Amino acid sequence: MATTESKGMQPLPSADHDIQKEIRLYSRSDIFYWWPVWSLGYALALLTYLDGGHLAVVPESTEARRDWRVEVAPGRFESREGLILPRGDDRHPAHLSPATARKGPRGALSAPQQPRVHIASNPYFGTWFFLVLLVVFVSTHTPLRGVWEWVAVLFIALFVALVSLYSLWGTIHDWFLLLHIQITMAGYVFLSTWLFAIWLVTFLYFDKLTYIVFSTGQVRVRQAIGEGEKTYDVTNMSLELQPNVFFRHRVLGLYDAGDLIVRTGGSRPEAFHWPNVLRVRSQMRKIERLIQTREVE
Repeated sequence: MATTESKGMQPLPSADHDIQKEIRLYSRSDIFYWWPVWSLGYALALLTYLDGGHLAVVPESTEARRDWRVEVAPGRFESREGLILPRGDDRHPAHLSPATARKGPRGALSAPQQPRVHIASNPYFGTWFFLVLLVVFVSTHTPLRGVWEWVAVLFIALFVALVSLYSLWGTIHDWFLLLHIQITMAGYVFLSTWLFAIWLVTFLYFDKLTYIVFSTGQVRVRQAIGEGEKTYDVTNMSLELQPNVFFRHRVLGLYDAGDLIVRTGGSRPEAFHWPNVLRVRSQMRKIERLIQTREVE
C-alpha cells in the first residue's frame, strides 16, 4: 500500500517543463479486463477457418466406417471413409437439411445441404476458450486482495502438492482429454464481436465521462455521468494505492493497473475510491510532484 500526502505548497519555477500542467485519471470499468476473451475468440476463429473442417449433424445410429465402397465413376469403385445415416421413416423421411426451403413435388426429396459451417477438428479449442473465460470472470468478480490472495496461493500450492503426492496428474490429464467443447467459427466471431464492441465503447466513451483531474493547486472530480465537477484544494490531500490483486492488476491490467483512494483535506474531508486506474504507479509519481508545487506568477 503506497500513500503520499501534501502538507503544503512549494514554488515551482515556470521554466520547469518536466511537470505536467494537468493529470487526468479515469476509473475503468471491469469490462476492460475482458480483453483476453475477445482477442482469444478472434484468434480461435481464425484457426478454425484455417483448419478447414466443417460441421455435420447426424442422427443417432449413424455408422462411421473407413471402407465404404463408393462408385466414383461408372464401373469404378473406391474405398472411402464415410458416415451412413439410418433409413428415414414417416416422421423423418430425410435426416440431412435441404439445400433450399422450396418444396419439390410431393414425395420427392430436395438436394441435401452440403457441409458449410466451419468448425475445427481440434476438440480442445472450445475447452481452452471457456477456461480463459472462467478465469477472467472469477478474476474480475472475486478480487482477492492482501491476505486472501496469499490464502488462495497457499490453497493452490496445497492442491498441487496433493495431486503430485498421489500421482493424480495422469488421471486429471485423461479427464481433460474427455472434455470436448466444440464451437463453430461463427460462435467465436459472434461472441468476440459483441464483447469487443462493448469493450471499445466502454473504454473510449463511458469510462471517460467520470474522471479526476489533478492540477496545480486544485483537484476536480466528476464521480457520476451527468454530474457536475467538484473542486477541492490540494492542501493536505493524500493518495493511497490499495494492495494489488495480482492476476487482475498485473496480468489483465497490463502490469500497471491499480485501485486508488483520494482523500481531501480541509474541515469536511472526503474520500474518493477510484478503482481500475491504468498506469497508476507512474501517474502517482507525477501527481505527487504536481500537488506539492504551484506556479510562480
